Amino acid sequence: MELVSEGKFYTKERTQYIVYEESKLTDMEGVTTIIKVLPDDAVMLMRFGKIRQRQEYRKGKTMRSRYETPMGNFDVVMKTYECSVDLCDGIGTIRLGYDIDLEGIGANYTQLTITVQEDHS
Repeated sequence: MELVSEGKFYTKERTQYIVYEESKLTDMEGVTTIIKVLPDDAVMLMRFGKIRQRQEYRKGKTMRSRYETPMGNFDVVMKTYECSVDLCDGIGTIRLGYDIDLEGIGANYTQLTITVQEDHS
């Protein structure tokens, strides 16, 4: 599956930020997503609006978070197997591979590649 979103990229104090608005396609209209790439190449995903989430990805680490939605709140456990960042001046890729366990239902492996590029339109 591929999803294309328009957003903004900036760097502040050695941390890189990608900010975009979710759309109807993701069923998260009204949510702002911030992807924060830390200097040690860990990745933080933050969502604000009708859905709130703060999830950290670090290779080899298991991290817990809370996923807050209008339908209720859920505990999330993420075990990250891959977290690689290749961004230079706002162009490049972020690759994540992780198990996601929502409310103890069972782990589901997910691979995500985020490609950041300039808009040439």
